[in-house]
Amino acid sequence: MNLRCFCALLTALLMLPAMAGASTLTADANVTTVEMSDTLYGIFFEDISYAADGGIYAELLQNRSFEYEDILNPRVTDHYQGWAFNLAGNATGTAEVMTENPLNDKNPTYIRVTCTSGEYRFANLGYQATTLSGGIPLEEGRSYRCSVWMRGVDGFDGQVEIALTKRGGKAVAVPKRFSVTGEWQKYEVTFKAVHTEDAVLSFILHGTGSVDFDMATLIPADAYGADWPNGGLRGDLVQALKGLNPSFLRFPGGCVTEGSYYRSNFYNWKDSVGPIEERAENFNTWGYMQSYGLGYFEYFMLAEAIGTEPLPVVHSGLLCQNRETHDEPLTLEETRAYAQDLLDLIEFANGDVTTEWGALRASMGHPEPFNLKYLGIGNENWGEVYWDRFDILYRTVKAAYPEIEIISSAGPWAEGDTPRYAWSLIRRKYPDTIVDEHYYMSGDWYLNNVGRYDSYPRSTRVFVGEYAAHEPALSNGRRPNNLYSALCEAAYMTGLERNSDVVAMAAYAPLLARDGMQQWTPNLIWFNAREVLLTPNYHVQQMFAATVGDHVVESAMDSRNKRIYHVVTRTEDRLYVKLVNVSAYGDDMIINLANVPDGMGVCTMLNGEKDAVNTFQNKDCVAPQKSRVTLENGSLALELPPYSVVILSFKLK
Repeated sequence: MNLRCFCALLTALLMLPAMAGASTLTADANVTTVEMSDTLYGIFFEDISYAADGGIYAELLQNRSFEYEDILNPRVTDHYQGWAFNLAGNATGTAEVMTENPLNDKNPTYIRVTCTSGEYRFANLGYQATTLSGGIPLEEGRSYRCSVWMRGVDGFDGQVEIALTKRGGKAVAVPKRFSVTGEWQKYEVTFKAVHTEDAVLSFILHGTGSVDFDMATLIPADAYGADWPNGGLRGDLVQALKGLNPSFLRFPGGCVTEGSYYRSNFYNWKDSVGPIEERAENFNTWGYMQSYGLGYFEYFMLAEAIGTEPLPVVHSGLLCQNRETHDEPLTLEETRAYAQDLLDLIEFANGDVTTEWGALRASMGHPEPFNLKYLGIGNENWGEVYWDRFDILYRTVKAAYPEIEIISSAGPWAEGDTPRYAWSLIRRKYPDTIVDEHYYMSGDWYLNNVGRYDSYPRSTRVFVGEYAAHEPALSNGRRPNNLYSALCEAAYMTGLERNSDVVAMAAYAPLLARDGMQQWTPNLIWFNAREVLLTPNYHVQQMFAATVGDHVVESAMDSRNKRIYHVVTRTEDRLYVKLVNVSAYGDDMIINLANVPDGMGVCTMLNGEKDAVNTFQNKDCVAPQKSRVTLENGSLALELPPYSVVILSFKLK
């Protein structure tokens, strides 16, 4: 037994005779209120803060195909981002951006490197490289699969060496040389790192003349899903997602779905499937390029791998309404044509291998259907400009696939005229949709709105698609993932559970952020090149998702502490009591449970200082602790610490 929980329990038991003023929670396992949603807790993935490229996508190279370009201020120099040229310093030559006769039309930019003397070396630096070291995190003994497309120009008379090296050029794996032809050709090599290093991927021209380079890639050979078309995902981040016990995976955004500024920036799911060298890259709403190496096929594969329902969200013909746009939305006629893309997406996910898009899925390695059930149309959209287009897309999908559950948008705000109008229209015209509500509010707002869904009509179904408690920023400019914010979310989640006949789905957002490259705070999971950091908010989500009931149990609490929140739920064979104390005062509690067999139960507790955070230097500052508790004569005495969430679990059979 954990010493801290044992001491707390012992103290509570010794005080039992004097607990006349203690708080009391009473519940009868046989008296239930509402049936709970079986998709209540899930995850929302968006490529923000380098969550995909530079994150869960295992690709270690940045700007691997020289497509980087700022959509608002395009410059030729964008295409060199992530690369350094003539690193040897003893050679002469040039590196020129080219578009003539590219590898393919969807990947139009490449680099032509010309060596006129010496041995010309250039390299991909990876992410977060410095002037002294590279940004590719190698581990001793680990293998890395590398490939690049090359083409010799005007009779290049030498060889190209590919090597994993230190920034200064010293090899950290056995290099390999290739002779190149006058046509685009893919060259492959597997490296085994001899040291744990922060390296670069070097290309050295041995000979004079020019060579064209495109679509370089470097991925650990043991990446999760290494046999997927994209080369796989970062295993430690996949495990972190699995640990959340998600029931659904919403993807690929978010604002990324809508794109910003220009129509060319719409997220086109068809650009994200097929061989990686044929996927069209796109400028990310958050200020960097998306390689689409993590595309729709991989999202579906990830959902399947972690045992969750895929929930794609497509744009509704609108660019992000929260950002300045330079192009008009799709016209209604254009929207009718675009609706075919949604039908094709469903065919890609569910169609037989004899169909066009089902055949593509099969060719990518998954002949079985993905059994898509949900489709979101629009993200944080509002107004008639949205609903006119939503109507076209909704009716087109429902006519062809009436079994698909459509998710509509209530806009980006928790309160006000916009969501009120959306709800009135949805209830009149689209009552069968699941309504996506987004809000990022202060911790106190969540405490004051635990009962938000108590008064919603019971025929309503809500998807809390994005939410998080936002506390004031610290001196470093970040809003913190501290214990208090996590407890405010936990308190709110007790209200979601009590109303889970209305709240069908909920997901914290954002999910992932690379430390030092983030565009948003807070985030559920932080990571760097080598490590993963789980926040107190993560632990709350994990604890709640691991203890979801089938029904809510009727319960009552008598307490002078008004900042204690609770919910009691059950499955066929287990009862869960969730207690959240968002105050600076501990509480001696008596828990009376009828129709629950006496015996041992499990106590999972998360507590600490109000402002406590986890860091890469102290990852477990706030972490759950498990202990045993005993129910005797249907009663349990418990000391509920200040700033804590406690989940008790008892067998019913």
